[in-house]
Amino acid sequence: MTKNLTYRCAFPLVGQQDVAATVKITIPDSGTTGARIVNSDLKITATLSAPIVNALRSFQTATTEGTATADVDAAYDGKNMTIGIPGLKIAKQTVPPSGTMPVDIQGPTPSLIVYKAGTVSLAAGAVFTAKVDTRKADGTPTALGILNVPCSVKATTPPQDRSLASVPVTGSNVTPPSTGTAPAQPFDKTLTYSCTFPEVGAVNVSGRVQGTIPATGTVNTRVQPTASIAATLPANVVDALRNHGAATVGGKAVADVTNSYNGTSIAIGIPGTVPSTNVPASGELTAPISLNTPSVTVGAAGTLALGAGPQLNGTFTPLKADGTPTDLGTFDAPCTLNPGQDAGLGAIVFS
Repeated sequence: MTKNLTYRCAFPLVGQQDVAATVKITIPDSGTTGARIVNSDLKITATLSAPIVNALRSFQTATTEGTATADVDAAYDGKNMTIGIPGLKIAKQTVPPSGTMPVDIQGPTPSLIVYKAGTVSLAAGAVFTAKVDTRKADGTPTALGILNVPCSVKATTPPQDRSLASVPVTGSNVTPPSTGTAPAQPFDKTLTYSCTFPEVGAVNVSGRVQGTIPATGTVNTRVQPTASIAATLPANVVDALRNHGAATVGGKAVADVTNSYNGTSIAIGIPGTVPSTNVPASGELTAPISLNTPSVTVGAAGTLALGAGPQLNGTFTPLKADGTPTDLGTFDAPCTLNPGQDAGLGAIVFS
């Protein structure tokens, strides 16, 4: 799916400016109840106008890069929700001597699991925000520093078509996972997952989940939860890594969060990164997982209950001391939440 949109963005010195953007994402044509709907990375190419580029050059800006958050509107089972997808990377770009300037933005998107038949409709959200680090040719910050650039889809007549896809989901209804009992905030709880690793097979992995879920929110106003996970790999997994010459291990992960909102349940697979972690000489290894936790905006009053979802899946690349891959290569470690645990993370009452 390719969608061309025009945003209205606020920049220092030049104020509100039109920014043309091409949005690209691959979304499945259909889905099945209880099965994951996996979307591709979101890719956006934005074109900065000559006045914006001139303003950057006037402050000796040689390069720009940064991060961005893009809203995606989702409709399913008569409910409307906007997910603010963080963690998008604005690629480093050289400021041209004249003319316009293309900017490439890319990052992973959450996956979805729905539990009863229906249609999931997705659209580009009305809001996009960027944090842009401006640097001189010698690598030092410009006087502009880090720019906060809020953007919204330009109001036109007729309105711009922001729709991305409608995904029909078929199959029998599936009982959704429980969202558990909302704990006190901030939450800090340890859950046990059954994970499968090369050579070792299935083992229990302890995951310490920490974060904050706001207790209340206002309809049509953004709410930002936070969450992180520290996964403790048992000694036999660490032994296997070390036996293959691994000095460090890192990668990426997807952590499911189950959402129950006014009688409708979905699980959102939140992407995250596993920073490079040293493999110890013995014992366990604790791998931190930094999650790109999305913000949420709902269109009607009600309660959004959140719980740790059914899966926590990692993709790891162990490296030798010289930085080259081990013969394990890059491997997946699928994990399933063990039954009998209270998965509750929090609940937001919207009014």
